[in-house]
Amino acid sequence: MNRIGGMQGLAAEPQSARGRERLARMLEAAKELFLRDGYEQTSIDAILERSGGSKATLYNYFPTKEDLFRVVVDSIVSNAPQPSLGGHADLQQTLTRFAIERLTTIFSANHRALLRLIIAERERFPELARLYYTRGPQHMQDVLADYLRSVGEEASVRFDSPEEAAEFFTAMLLHRWYQELLLLGAPSPTEEEIAHRAERVVERWLASYQRKPH
Repeated sequence: MNRIGGMQGLAAEPQSARGRERLARMLEAAKELFLRDGYEQTSIDAILERSGGSKATLYNYFPTKEDLFRVVVDSIVSNAPQPSLGGHADLQQTLTRFAIERLTTIFSANHRALLRLIIAERERFPELARLYYTRGPQHMQDVLADYLRSVGEEASVRFDSPEEAAEFFTAMLLHRWYQELLLLGAPSPTEEEIAHRAERVVERWLASYQRKPH
């Protein structure tokens, strides 16, 4: 079973392997239906029919549908892929790989569905919108800024403000595609398009931070 963000929202925790299996099936069914149909259109009965569980078992763990939804969204956010900024000594290679991984995650079918869900329900569940923002976009900005701070002494580049540099990088990488996704429901880019955009953004972004010769 995937890690469930601290099991927050659970009224009880399963002690047996069989209980954990039943809980995992219900959570997986709830995740699939919430992402596909949204919060309002997903019923407890539909979740139980898909998972083969019982109302007594479900309500033992989650007194309300809202409790179940919170745990499911927490789990999705907690288990999201995390792009890496390690493994390459070369700054351009590292940033290009990071950009590709970030774009691939953001424009995946699962993330698109999660983003629609978060936006649709942010008035009802503002804490989940904050959770998504903190662990997703804000966390990635912090990770990138920390990395840029660590390489700021390299001879070829200069970052007066790693936080600002990270913000500019993300804006160049995502702005147009993200607008088209949110406002137009544009299709996800292909692997080739993602690789090309990542390479071009990193190339142009690095050029703006090149140290000037004295």
